[in-house]
Amino acid sequence: MRRITLRSITAWIISLALALSLAAGGAAAGQSASGGDASISISKKAKKKKAKRKRAKKAARKKAAKKRAKKRRKAAKRHAKRRAERRKKPRPKVVILSADQSALTGEGVKVRVAANKKMRVKVKVKSTSFDEGETTISARKVVRFNRKKKRVVTMPLTDAAKTAASTCASRTIAATGKTKGNVSTSSADMERTLPACALPPVNLSKPECDFIAQPKEGLCMLPFPNDYYTKADASSPTGKRINFTSGGMPKNVGGTPISPAGFKTSDGFSQGQGILLKVPGIDTAADVAANDMVPLDHLGRYEEADQRVIVIDADTGKRWPIWAQIDSNAGDQNKAALMISPSQNFKPKGHYIVALRNLTNGSGGALTPPSAFRYYRDDLPSDQAEVNARRDHYEGLFDTLKGAGVKRSELYLTWDFTVASDENNYERALSMRDDAFADIGATTMGDKVVQGDAPAFTITNPTAGGLNGNIARHIKGTYTVPCFLTNGCQPGGVFDLDANGKPTRNGDYQAKFECIVPPVGVTGPNPPKLRPMVFGHGLLGTAGQVTGSIGPNLAQDHSMISCATDEIGMASEDLPSVAGALTDLSNFAVVPDRLQQGLVNELFLARLMYHPDGLGTDTNFQYMGDSVIRTDHVYYLGASQGAIMGGPLTALSPDFTQSALVVGGMNYSNLLNRSTDWPAYGVLFEGSYPDELSQPLALNLIQMLWDRGEPNGYAHRMTDNPPPNTPKHRVNLIVAVGDHQVSNFTSDIEARTAGFVTNAGGINDQRWPNYDDLWNVPRLKPGDYPYTGSTIAYYDTGPFRTNPADLGGDNIGTGTPPIPNLAPTSLWEDPHGAPRGAAGPVEMINTFFDPNGYINDLCGGEACIGSGWDGDFNAVIPPH
Repeated sequence: MRRITLRSITAWIISLALALSLAAGGAAAGQSASGGDASISISKKAKKKKAKRKRAKKAARKKAAKKRAKKRRKAAKRHAKRRAERRKKPRPKVVILSADQSALTGEGVKVRVAANKKMRVKVKVKSTSFDEGETTISARKVVRFNRKKKRVVTMPLTDAAKTAASTCASRTIAATGKTKGNVSTSSADMERTLPACALPPVNLSKPECDFIAQPKEGLCMLPFPNDYYTKADASSPTGKRINFTSGGMPKNVGGTPISPAGFKTSDGFSQGQGILLKVPGIDTAADVAANDMVPLDHLGRYEEADQRVIVIDADTGKRWPIWAQIDSNAGDQNKAALMISPSQNFKPKGHYIVALRNLTNGSGGALTPPSAFRYYRDDLPSDQAEVNARRDHYEGLFDTLKGAGVKRSELYLTWDFTVASDENNYERALSMRDDAFADIGATTMGDKVVQGDAPAFTITNPTAGGLNGNIARHIKGTYTVPCFLTNGCQPGGVFDLDANGKPTRNGDYQAKFECIVPPVGVTGPNPPKLRPMVFGHGLLGTAGQVTGSIGPNLAQDHSMISCATDEIGMASEDLPSVAGALTDLSNFAVVPDRLQQGLVNELFLARLMYHPDGLGTDTNFQYMGDSVIRTDHVYYLGASQGAIMGGPLTALSPDFTQSALVVGGMNYSNLLNRSTDWPAYGVLFEGSYPDELSQPLALNLIQMLWDRGEPNGYAHRMTDNPPPNTPKHRVNLIVAVGDHQVSNFTSDIEARTAGFVTNAGGINDQRWPNYDDLWNVPRLKPGDYPYTGSTIAYYDTGPFRTNPADLGGDNIGTGTPPIPNLAPTSLWEDPHGAPRGAAGPVEMINTFFDPNGYINDLCGGEACIGSGWDGDFNAVIPPH
């Protein structure tokens, strides 16, 4: 049974009360629904009106709020604008109204200055050019404004700025306006309106000629050398090839231009190339001196900061040592070329820039540069496409010169050239050498090991003694050499080049030789073995000269055997060919081509002399049934022309690695006018090429071909840097002070280029006053002896003086070489042959001709004196 509690009773009573209440409410609702419809309808309308009024009031309030917000925004903008105006900084604005050159050099630069409010504007004007950088050219001017406004002011230039603006150099003018940290700038290129800046069109009528100095200078191909006359060739070591044309080459008296064909394979200009141009106003030696150009007797002056003629190594930006002089051989000073020469050969594959600046005439008047060049120097506009096409090239030159401290605005003329590679010079002769030696089984020649067979030979005329007391046997014969010339290697033969530019073989050649055997080698019970020595003869001589000169004494006194062959190309049998070439230089290849064949001939003679199966196998070279020739080494001795040819011969030799070159030099284009030998041949040349301005150009042109057969093209490879498959060499160059035939200056250039050193004494200062003798050739010290490297030594036979023996009243001795490019006077003795018989040079050669050869300090630290002079200056008389 469910339990009844107080809580349950209370809940029941509440439930009952709620039920009764709900029942009563339902009855009342029924009554209202049935009788009150009208009152309900009136109540709904009132509510709608009320709601409408409420919405209208709400919309009005919203509209009013928007209007008030808009008004507030406008007010805020007005306030913000007023605040911005109050905070706004003064901002000037400047504009250059005109950069006209006439105005600049007159009243000055007109500048419009604008202000945005009250302010003070500080105005300055500056100028920028290639040379000067940014430079202030006017005094500062302050422009005052009380309100926003524009004003035009004139800025006068300083005197220095007016002078600068009066030139035609490209220039930018910049104006600056500044106030309270705010800056405005404006710039404009100077409008070059002065008459001097209006250049005539460039003469382009001769595309074969570089117009850079035309037509003012009057001769095609000047300036020379010049990369204008090259073309790009990626296959060459330098990236270039010579591109001469017939129309540009000098012509002989018959109107025939030098053929450009022989130059086409060259990859650059000569390593010892003379630089030539004609500068109207610099026509005499006095004009050169007035410009203070580097003189030949003080070569170190090439480094002076204000030198007016300089040559820049474009790869390093450094100056190259040169000297400058007028061509003293020109009778007409209007035809006298300015000649610039390297005092040390240019480096192989080098790129050089020639720069002439601030030139004046002899009276100090400034010389005006060629107008064609001024288009580039001053960056003046041109309508000619050919002119504009070279602008980038010249801008590159100007950039390099600027790095070297050369101002563009000071230039009279500049241009560039590329130097031939070593390969260009030696590759033909090296190819011939390698082919020839391979023919006798010798393929490795850099190791100084004799390989293969001896060349075949025949004795044609053995003679016993009778020539002089130092010759016991005089033996003549022939030997077989591969021939690389046309017409059987006879005079006039030239190369026939294959597709690779190498000479092709044309059978064999029977080269002649002559040998002398001294009594010392064929006398007594146990004579010494004789050191084999190849002898090089003199200018246009023959192998027969082996019986004279220094050879017999050296052979007898120092146990040597000497053999020679004709140095074909410049041997006596070549005289008709050489003479013909001088009258028409289109045929000049007969000289260098045959000289290169001659190099192979002499290399074969050296191999024949000391090969165990060579000359020593013939009874004429035996004594008591045994060979008189040592077979451990072979040497070369050249005198005069033989000393010159000894340069390339030594560079290529696989057998002799020590050479004595007596009175040698190099570079015929430099040597010829300075030699007393030249007039006999020069008359042919000058008669055929009578234009005096063309003559030095023609000689410098053929030097490019000559380099393949003379030391000018081999000096870099003569000693420690030989061609491929070739041993290193050492050279002893012996020179006579004042030599009439081989100029001392050409010997010095060879020494500097090949890296020789000299004895401490050099040349006596009293002997050659005010001359920097052997400039830049290192001097040996007492501790350096015995010295085993390459050297140059001067021997002095003495100055012009009274003959102490009073032989018919004749005077003896010689002067020093002329500084102009002229031969010494014939009044003086020619010391050319003196070193060949002097005791010092003979002893020097003796110690040098040994596998471990050396020289001693034979002059005791003093200048070396040749026989016949004791060093006394008291008897010296003035030359006349």
